[in-house]
Amino acid sequence: ISVNRAEGITFAVVAPSAVMDGTVLAGQGAVARLDDRIEAFPAPSRTLFVNLGPAATSASGMSRAAQFMLLDQAVREARPPSTARDGDFQLLTPNGREVLARYLAGGRIAFSVDRATDIRQVLAFARRNGARPVIVGGAQAAQVASLLASSKVPVIVDPLLNLPGTFDQIGVGLDNASRLHKAGVSIAFTQLVGPSHNAYKVRQAAGVAVAHGLPWDAALAALTSGPAEIFGLGAEFGRIAPGYAADLVLWSGDPLEVTSVADQVWIDGRSQRMRTRQTELRDRYRPRTP
Repeated sequence: ISVNRAEGITFAVVAPSAVMDGTVLAGQGAVARLDDRIEAFPAPSRTLFVNLGPAATSASGMSRAAQFMLLDQAVREARPPSTARDGDFQLLTPNGREVLARYLAGGRIAFSVDRATDIRQVLAFARRNGARPVIVGGAQAAQVASLLASSKVPVIVDPLLNLPGTFDQIGVGLDNASRLHKAGVSIAFTQLVGPSHNAYKVRQAAGVAVAHGLPWDAALAALTSGPAEIFGLGAEFGRIAPGYAADLVLWSGDPLEVTSVADQVWIDGRSQRMRTRQTELRDRYRPRTP
């Protein structure tokens, strides 16, 4: 956390990740403030994460259709009156049914999904059940960009995703973010590959998106105001304006250039310590000029 904070990251989304053989309903996540406060998770940012596609196929009998059947069953269990009998298979625990019911009442559900046909199914599922969907990944989202824009559904993309890692990602390119932006889709950036302690490299990914057609201002927004809006904090974070949290970074140059560094970081107006274990190791072992 201290390394990413010193690299200019003031908040991030903590989320359960899609793993092989994982369940469809991955769990809950929220925005985390990275200034070591005790209450680090703003309540409006709470989000339910759902894994679809190849990462969760083993949990659903290796069937894409079965994933949506499991989702539909979970909805039926969460909404009273339950018609299940004592001996019937129950997908959710009582606590799980209570939690899912809250998200079906206008809550935010983030769907990890890449394939264009699956994105269409996700939007239909959200419309039927009253949820507010967010697409995470969206390798083929540009193919249904007009539908996403008209539905006002945001997409969290990895600007570095270029070569398909699965059949679901065929057709992905470094211009994915640019194509979505041109269609009017709200976007935010993430890194889908690599350890979370390297989250600060997302600004390098934003620079790659600019190099492939995304306007610079839109790339900066996808790192700041975009994720704040998507996760329900747009009235408090992500902008430099009166009444907003004073999360500020003083950069040595263009923040989307890899040669720029964060000279100083403030969170809620408080100056943050810029020394980390890594900077101490650097200062200890780097060659000294005679």
